[in-house]
Amino acid sequence: MFKSIMPKQPKFFELLATLTEEAHNAAKILNDIVQNIENLDEYASEIHVIENKCDEITHKIANELNETFITPIDREDIFAIMNALDDVTDGVDRIASKMKLYKIRKPLKFGPQLAGILFRQTELLNEVVRSMQGDYKHTLEKLVIIRNLETEGDSVFRDAITYLFENEKDAIEVIKKKEILENFEKAVDKCQTATIAIEGALIKNI
Repeated sequence: MFKSIMPKQPKFFELLATLTEEAHNAAKILNDIVQNIENLDEYASEIHVIENKCDEITHKIANELNETFITPIDREDIFAIMNALDDVTDGVDRIASKMKLYKIRKPLKFGPQLAGILFRQTELLNEVVRSMQGDYKHTLEKLVIIRNLETEGDSVFRDAITYLFENEKDAIEVIKKKEILENFEKAVDKCQTATIAIEGALIKNI
């Protein structure tokens, strides 16, 4: 798909793949958090380190774009994919940071389901971006799966909010947990946004 137009140094795909790998690493740690809330502070700090690393990678991509005359795909597509992937990690970091800030000390109902969806989405995003460097088989199918997971995430989010308002009697706890759940939903949505950016680039170069 891309081989006929790719330069000899596929540095942009390698950097984008690093972004997806780090997003997946962050999602894995978040998945560990909801399974073992006792390590929240330590895990949240690890995710924040990853978020900072991703910021450095996005700056490197931006610099490479400024210094490269011919890019493997349109500059605006690289920029869109980069920002979308960075937003995913930002979203995961925001969830962990809020949980740490609000001193969540008990497992969040429906948290494991939402974290599991994010974990699977980022896993697939990592596979998709790496496939852009050569093996394109099933790439579009994986994008569809990520979107289906977003739909599943919406359903779980609605169930989580319903459960929260029906069972949590402390108004302050409702506010805190609702915000965290909303951040979960936003992070899942960011994965879908990334698929739109990736698919746009793929369609242009088929």
